[in-house]
Amino acid sequence: MRDYFALDVTAESTTTPVIRVTFDGPVSSLVGSDDDGTAVFDIDDPERLDMSYRIHDTAMTDDTSGVLAVTDRVTGDFILECNCSAEKIAALVGAARESDAHQGDGLYQFTLTINDEDILSVDRDLFLVYNVDGDLLRQHSLIPSGVEL
Repeated sequence: MRDYFALDVTAESTTTPVIRVTFDGPVSSLVGSDDDGTAVFDIDDPERLDMSYRIHDTAMTDDTSGVLAVTDRVTGDFILECNCSAEKIAALVGAARESDAHQGDGLYQFTLTINDEDILSVDRDLFLVYNVDGDLLRQHSLIPSGVEL
């Protein structure tokens, strides 16, 4: 399933960084569809989505790879997973920290595109990075003040 996903990060210091996940596979394998085949992405509340990244190593370096996971924080359901380089995630986190001084409505934006149609776009301020052992890497994560883990 991960083969159908592509991930791109736009991380410029003057704008809110964006994680764009594009799905180019059979829509029925990701979401339901209407009678006419139109994608129906069933997310009750996009604000419940959590983003995390799990590296395939004990330390995060530019040549490390990992998996971006999008989950529903209330139900625990996985919405999607896709492969991603640690270099892209480090760029996202760095740009989000820099842009936070200029933006008040979220540190980064998550956008999901299915077959060239933007299905979801939401501002997020929490992004957790874990190593292969499941240990939280706080120095590589985005954790807003007031959030205790």
